[in-house]
Amino acid sequence: MQAAACNFCGKQLAVEEVLYTADARVACNACNAKVDLVAGDMKVGHNIRNTSFYAIGAAGLSFIFNPFLIVTISSMISAIYALTAVNRKGDERFTQYIVKDKGAIYACSIIALVINAIVIILIALAFAALSKAPRYGGYY
Repeated sequence: MQAAACNFCGKQLAVEEVLYTADARVACNACNAKVDLVAGDMKVGHNIRNTSFYAIGAAGLSFIFNPFLIVTISSMISAIYALTAVNRKGDERFTQYIVKDKGAIYACSIIALVINAIVIILIALAFAALSKAPRYGGYY
């Protein structure tokens, strides 16, 4: 191994000072810390996007499998989180990496909330129909 220069700031590094980023670029200690921060911020931004995708997937699943409304509730929580996280003041550090995905985040989250509302209404109608069903030999 030999001495190298930082790919970000150009600082000459001794052999023991050489660090590598996740994509195998040479970095000094200060630049490596900055790259780690950016990578973490990008991960948070992508997790916001993935939350909206989960919300619509779970909403679709709730038509088929929904014990005790757990799937519907988790889908609603995820959709609400995605909608609020995209426009939360002070989180621009994370959301700057998902600007091109904002439309998909809004669409998936809003559609998930609508599907969840339909599921809740259908379950409420089913319970209402069960409460009016005849009991004990057909008498009310």
